[in-house]
Parts: sequence; structure tokens; C-alpha cells
Amino acid sequence: MRLADLAERVGGTVSGDPGVEVVRVAPPSEAGPGAVVVVSDPNLLPHVDGRASAVIVHEDAPATRGPAIRVRDTRLALAHALRALTPAARPAPGVHPTCVLAGGVRLGAGVFLGPYVVVGADAEIGDRAQIHAHGIVEDGVRIGPDAVLHARATIRRRCTLGARVVIQSGAVIGSDGFGFAQDAARRHVPIPQVGTVVLGDDVEIGANSTVDRATLGETRIGRGTKLDNYVHIGHNVEIGEDVAMAAACFIAGSVRIGNRVLMGGMSGVADHLTIGDDAVVLGDTGVTRDVPPRTVVAGRPARPRMEYHRAMAAARRLPEALRELADLRRRLERLEKP
Repeated sequence: MRLADLAERVGGTVSGDPGVEVVRVAPPSEAGPGAVVVVSDPNLLPHVDGRASAVIVHEDAPATRGPAIRVRDTRLALAHALRALTPAARPAPGVHPTCVLAGGVRLGAGVFLGPYVVVGADAEIGDRAQIHAHGIVEDGVRIGPDAVLHARATIRRRCTLGARVVIQSGAVIGSDGFGFAQDAARRHVPIPQVGTVVLGDDVEIGANSTVDRATLGETRIGRGTKLDNYVHIGHNVEIGEDVAMAAACFIAGSVRIGNRVLMGGMSGVADHLTIGDDAVVLGDTGVTRDVPPRTVVAGRPARPRMEYHRAMAAARRLPEALRELADLRRRLERLEKP
């Protein structure tokens, strides 16, 4: 690809020869002919400039000896460059002979079903969708066009996946919600989970993550939301658009999460709470009450970020403060002696 064409794809401007050919995106350690290197740290630029065929740098970076693309956001440019130069591998359409398809299954044009895929009755799989080895799609599931289910992904009965949804290996969509009542003897009586799960367009679910079906109604995840590995979404949760959750987040039942919320890894949200639009939950945070929009919270229990940092700073000084208090107490006792 010509550097000028790549610049158009990543939204940057070219300095140097726009006709340079680049064929791959490489890390700084592998800079060489044909490679374009995305340099986010200006300190690395002297070690790469001139070795790679071209570099992608921030628009305010120093001048380069070799060809460069200057961009506003190097991380976003990396995403676009990889998509342009390393397109995702796509298997040839077809149904493997080991697949098991129940009655009433509807397959769109160009669908790929890998080895040992099982598709339940009346399921519908959209155009160009891919279901890789040992994928399971239960009765009545709807999968949109260009969706990808990686090996061993499971979509339970009557769930709906939008266009371009990606489900990584081992994820389960539509598992039964954790719902039980207790009888007079305090035995747990299961509450049938008869709702469903709806994933909007461009949602991605990480490996070994789970999204529970609703008790009644829907568990819903909005367009463009991304969940990392080992994330759990409880029953009847509603998540807005363009939310991102890092690994090992746990969301209890009936939580409402707004649009563009960011959650760091190892965070949890107690049931029936609301997190407003554009809020940020830092890693290892336990949310036990509602979070207003555009608020950054941290800690267990969660509190506003600056309050959390002040509390942590005070906690670090606590041993010294206790020693000072003990010393003052001893002095006071000596003064009070007759």
C-alpha cells in the first residue's frame, strides 16, 4: 500500500515521499523495509526513524528523516493501520459435514459453519456470519450479518445478536440468571429464567465471559459496547452504547449502565444500581451506590476519585499519626501526675 493511501485510511498527513510502499505494521524492534512503525513515545523515534520504510507519529512530534504520517491520535491510527494492512482472515463460506442443523434453520448468504457446530431449531444466521469449531447456537437464536462466533462459543435459546457482533471462545450468552426464592425451610427454589439477551450491533464479548438471560424481559447490551475476558453480566442488566469493561468486571442483576461508561478490571457493581453516562469506574472498585454521570470513582466502597486519593494518602500517614498520638498521651500523663 502506498503511504498516501495509508494516510487517508488513518486520517493523517504525509511528510516525505507519499509513494513509499508499506506492507505491514511492525513494533519498533522489528523496523525494516516495508514496515510502518507507530511511534507513540517520542524517545523511540531516533531508534526507528530511517530503519522503517515509514513511521506514524503525533502531529507535534519532531521532524523525521524518513517518510512519516502525522496524526492526532497514534493509538487510533494504530487501529486503522492494522485493519488496513492486516485484514482479518475470513474462512471460505460453507457448512462443514460434521455440523448438526435442526429443523427450520435459516442460513444467510456466505455463512461459514466450522467443524462440529450445532444449530438449534428455527435459528436464523445472517449473511456472512461465521461460527467456528464446536460453536453452539440453540433454538430460536437470531444472529445478524457478519457476526463472528469463535470456537466453543455458546448462544442459548432465543437470544438475539446484532450485526458484526464478535463472541470470543468460551463465552456464554443467555445462561440462566442467578434467581432463587427461599421457602419456609430456607431451601432455595429456582425461579425460572424465561427472558432473553439482546446484543446490539458491533458488540464484542471476551473469552469466557457470561451474559445471563433476564428473569423476565431482556438483558440488553447496547451498540458498540466491548467486554473483556472473564466479565459477568447478571440478569436484567441494561448496558448502553460504547461502554468498555476490562477483565473480571462483575455486574449484579438489574443494574443500569449508561452510554460511554468505562470500567477498569476487577471492578464490581451491586444489584439494582445506576451508573450514569460517561462515568469512569477505576480498576478494583466496588460500586455500592449510584454513580452520577461524568463522575470518576475508585475504591471499596466506591467514592469520588479525589476523595479516594486523599483517604489513601491519609491511610499511609496513619502509623506515624498513631505514634505521635501515643507520644502526646504519655506526655499528658506525665504532666497530670501530682
